[in-house]
Parts: sequence; structure tokens; C-alpha cells
Amino acid sequence: MSKDHDKASHGSQDARRHKIDHQTRNGWLHRDAGLQDAWRASGMTRDDFIRHNEGLIDKVIVANLDQDR
Repeated sequence: MSKDHDKASHGSQDARRHKIDHQTRNGWLHRDAGLQDAWRASGMTRDDFIRHNEGLIDKVIVANLDQDR
């Protein structure tokens, strides 16, 4: 397995572990300034940004959830 594949699949593994869905990711665009900036810079619709960047969003969510533990 390549390093790129490992990195790409990491976000989806986090999503399954924390049961992250589209609605949760959508809510985090309001909560995280970095995600909000990336979305605005992308020029995509909100839903398209979420679909194309699930791994990135999942990593932000998981990092914040893990900090709260």
C-alpha cells in the first residue's frame, strides 16, 4: 500500500471510528476557521467542498474530539 493511499484512507477510517456524516462535517465548517477559510478559497459550493474534502474535515473533527478526551 502506498503512502498516499494510507494518507487518503486515514480520514475515512477516522470517520467510521467517530461515525462522522455529512451533517456533522457541515456543522464543522462553522466551528473551525481554517476549514471555513479553505472552503471560501476553494470557490466550491458548501456541499461540493465537503464531498471533495471529507478526509481533511474528518482529521480536524477527530483532532478536536481527541483533544477533548
